Amino acid sequence: MVSRLASSVQRFTKVMNNPNIVVVGSRRYRVRTMLAGNADSSGPKSPPQSNSKAKQGKSDRITIDVPRQLHKYIVGARGSTLERLRQQTHAKITVPNERSKSNLIEIEGMADERKSAQEMINQLVADNMANVPYTHFISLPLADLDVQRKVGEFQREAHQRFLQNVDCTSFVQPGSLHITIGMLRLLSPAEVAKAVEFLKSLESGIRQVIGTRPLVATIGQLAAMESDPAQSRIIYAKAEDFDKDRRLEQLCRYVRSKFDEGGYIDEKRELKIHATVFRAKPARDSDPHGGQETSGKARSGFSVNAVPLLKEFKTLSFGVCRIGQIQIARRFRHNENGAYLHDGVLEL
Repeated sequence: MVSRLASSVQRFTKVMNNPNIVVVGSRRYRVRTMLAGNADSSGPKSPPQSNSKAKQGKSDRITIDVPRQLHKYIVGARGSTLERLRQQTHAKITVPNERSKSNLIEIEGMADERKSAQEMINQLVADNMANVPYTHFISLPLADLDVQRKVGEFQREAHQRFLQNVDCTSFVQPGSLHITIGMLRLLSPAEVAKAVEFLKSLESGIRQVIGTRPLVATIGQLAAMESDPAQSRIIYAKAEDFDKDRRLEQLCRYVRSKFDEGGYIDEKRELKIHATVFRAKPARDSDPHGGQETSGKARSGFSVNAVPLLKEFKTLSFGVCRIGQIQIARRFRHNENGAYLHDGVLEL
């Protein structure tokens, strides 16, 4: 009896000295344990975790500023892209709903998860930026009232005699006549402000290009933008230096190149110094083939035969116009006179 009791005490003492051993009946089992302070004394002790590693393993939340115009590319069709991002990064990603005015996207997770999610979102933004419509353009407004009056007279005659099957909105408002130097995609008030400041920073360089004399352009000589005038979508008037000293061209190329170097311009179209007077749109109540209202797709591909019109008005000139400003103008936004609204201006 005494020997059996001594044997039991010995087994109990051995188990207590090795807490990874569990006794069930007459059997003993080795198990893993995560209890702090009960490390197995028979094996090497793990080094204590450093503070930096502990920080990296901590779940946290960050926000990144992504313009609302790009949120739909991060969400995807029926949320498919957002779900893929969550699955691949294991981060919790929250995009503001469509009614929200917030640009901020929240990312929650471990440091590596947050980093991975942010990198993937940044890549989506870069891949889809070109799909976002331009918001502004660098404009030289043609504000001479006599030039605008002559353009309006031409448009009315052209509509009556040559372009009866087009919508009246095909004709550019005379008050909005301008020369476009480059298209801009400014997706936040901060980006708009930076572009305006960038324009103003070019003032001394512009002075060197055009000098102190007033910049005057001749507006006339109609042409079609397309290579085949029989299938024209855009008709424009050429803008040339009145003094034949190419200061207008040099100004446009200088400003365009500076904004290109500054990362503001991503269009690849060659600079063409002109003033658009007509963009072809079919009449809204019928299409050229006798249907009812024209679909959006058909409207976008609509063209006119401009050959008779260009032949009739081949010697037409709208006169001369002093160019007095460079503007960061807003697309599709006009004042009561038809001129484009702008967010910043540099006087010439």
